[in-house]
Amino acid sequence: MFNPSENSDISKLLSFLNQPLESAVDLSKTQLKKIVAALGGKVFDFLIGNLPEGYETRFLVTKFSDFERGQMATFKAKVVSVKRGFGKIPSYLKVDLAGSLVTITFFGKLGMIYCNLYKEGDEVLVSGEVSPKSFAINLVNPEIFKFDEGWKTLLSGYIPVYKNIVGVSHLFMLRTAKMLVNLLSAHRGEWFPESLKKEFNFPGFVESLMNLHFPHLSADIDELNEFKTKWHKRIAFDQLFFFQFGSQFSAIGMRTDKNRRIKTESDLSVSVEKNMAFELTKAQKRVLGEIRSDLSSIYPMNRLLQGDVGSGKTAVMVLASLDVIAGGYKSVIMAPTEILAAQHYKTISQMVPENIKIELFLGGVTGKKKKAERLENAKKADFLIGTHALFENMEFMEDIGLIIIDEQHRFGVSQRMKLQSKSTHPDVLVVSATPIPRTLALTVYGSTEISVIDEMPPGRIPVTTRLVPAGNRVKVFDFVTEIIKNQNKKGYWVCPLVEESENEEMKSEMKHVEGVYEEFSQVLGDKAALLHGRMKGEEKRVIIERLKNGEINLLVSTIVVEVGVDVPDAVFMVIENAERFGLAQLHQLRGRVGRGKAKSFCALIAGSDISEKAFNRLDFLSKTENGFKIAEYDLKTRGPGALTGLEQSGFKNDAYFMLAVRHGELVEKARIFTKNILASGDDGYIKFCNRVFELFFAERFNRFRAS
Repeated sequence: MFNPSENSDISKLLSFLNQPLESAVDLSKTQLKKIVAALGGKVFDFLIGNLPEGYETRFLVTKFSDFERGQMATFKAKVVSVKRGFGKIPSYLKVDLAGSLVTITFFGKLGMIYCNLYKEGDEVLVSGEVSPKSFAINLVNPEIFKFDEGWKTLLSGYIPVYKNIVGVSHLFMLRTAKMLVNLLSAHRGEWFPESLKKEFNFPGFVESLMNLHFPHLSADIDELNEFKTKWHKRIAFDQLFFFQFGSQFSAIGMRTDKNRRIKTESDLSVSVEKNMAFELTKAQKRVLGEIRSDLSSIYPMNRLLQGDVGSGKTAVMVLASLDVIAGGYKSVIMAPTEILAAQHYKTISQMVPENIKIELFLGGVTGKKKKAERLENAKKADFLIGTHALFENMEFMEDIGLIIIDEQHRFGVSQRMKLQSKSTHPDVLVVSATPIPRTLALTVYGSTEISVIDEMPPGRIPVTTRLVPAGNRVKVFDFVTEIIKNQNKKGYWVCPLVEESENEEMKSEMKHVEGVYEEFSQVLGDKAALLHGRMKGEEKRVIIERLKNGEINLLVSTIVVEVGVDVPDAVFMVIENAERFGLAQLHQLRGRVGRGKAKSFCALIAGSDISEKAFNRLDFLSKTENGFKIAEYDLKTRGPGALTGLEQSGFKNDAYFMLAVRHGELVEKARIFTKNILASGDDGYIKFCNRVFELFFAERFNRFRAS
């Protein structure tokens, strides 16, 4: 068995990495304190928590003909003349490089500082970009130092670029890094077995860190700047592994016997499934099996269920819930909006037997007596469906066996943790119709098991999606009015609106939504209605009900129809200024149509000033209905900030999260390696890994988990 804790090399390495930065580096304490405040106080925090954000190539120039315009250059020279500027007039230094004059231009206070620092005859080291435009060789605002052979080595070749820390110069960061790397070079030691390094073709730990901070010129500069080198992959794996280890190890430690055994495939659940108008798909059956396995386990379920719009998540949720109800416990569905909660209530009421008591628990109830009555009804219910109002009252109900959180990204992490910590230790199923790429889901949810319904029910008719130029808006308008008047069709016209904002832009957008509604009212009369987020819940539900029963044919709406609006015979979705929505939002909106047997269409009307990049995104959406492919595309083209499923978390700006974005292929490997270690029974290595985690990763892990 591999036990690095018995190896003196790894002990010395851990001791060095755990050493306070200020005692390891003999440099200015003032600037070191600023580094410690920004990064952390250990050598580890600088070497691993502060990997370069990029690299510059600085050529060592020894003669005038070596200069290349637009390139970074470093050279030794002698000051020939100094000319101070003032105000907007720049300062100039002329220096002699092997008999040739080079002009250096400084703008602002920097020039005054250098003109006071250096005088004629001083030997200096100059490092910066050779101006790409000037006729003569000229450098603007380069770095200048009193000549030193050490500086020359430090500022030539591939130069690491570290994140900016206020009050700390680039040169000081380089000097600190160089000192630490020199100290690191004396160490050996590995916390991973040799077999893992061979399997993934990883270089050594020390070798990787040294090459990331000061790569050899034989390295590929493009690979370095794209974080694709073997050294980047090795150190990324180390961090991904220890975060996975922390998540899975702590989950094992926190597991509690839920004192509840649910008999799955209950008569109640089986009979409801038999009476469904459709047969479950293979994916639904597989996922339901995974959930039932958790329900019958001695430990509480902690699972994420992902499925595209229309994949049949509700059926799975209901059948699992009925197993729990048959076992004598309550099932709870929490939805983010009253519209979605009401939709669940209506759908589920039609699916389950009449003797199953379902209660809809919404906000807006006032008065002590009414609140008490509602709570009593909830206590008697088998199936509770509600919003945040339900969350606030759940502490009064002790027989909850299953909590399903639908559209989970709209509930905060702290709220989910509060649910899971209830005295009954309920099983928790988190559900999302907003696909998150698997690698990021594994990163964000850590120890959570993940189920994916990756198959659509047979017979679902694809929604035809068209990207429409702004100039053709009137054609879409005329077509919509025609199919409403002549064919009695139903659908939506959606306008962008930042509902939470109170600024002038929001007011202008609201006027636009109202203007579109007035535009349709003139030709359709009371067949058109307006729906937006500022309306009261009951008012929204009445309007949607009117669309369902045919009193109206068109909803002019904001993004409020994104989730929970289910009108099976709605056949068109028109979205104005579609580039202002994320692809995931557009996909959700498109999912409001195509729910029945009639052919449906979605028109994405582009803004008049749409960029080429935005146009390409919309074009991609128009060619696929696969939500997971759309999420992957959004991630590649716009980064993690585009993922709607994560917009209310702090994950998107976290360094660990960015590692998962850059090295998605390593996330699954780190997860599997972690599971194998924890299942191996190798207590010595597990304890060692936990020690490394506690020393170097626990603080960052806890910050990430609290995001």
